[in-house]
Amino acid sequence: MEDEADGTVEPGVDEPGVGDSRVDEALRRLDGLDDLPTSEHPAVFERVHGQLVEVLGELRSGADQSDGRTIADRSR
Repeated sequence: MEDEADGTVEPGVDEPGVGDSRVDEALRRLDGLDDLPTSEHPAVFERVHGQLVEVLGELRSGADQSDGRTIADRSR
């Protein structure tokens, strides 16, 4: 639950997803940063960035590899 006073989120409270499981999975990787040494953060950021760029590239081309349908197919 979010604390209105400072905008923090209580530990253990699940945040809603963004609606794309691949994006949600990539963003969940960021949750573990507190448990890693700072020196390992750049590798996590690069991995997450790569995943997000891949998803955005698919959206731009109209393809969605998660189910093999294009965005136009889903609107039907």
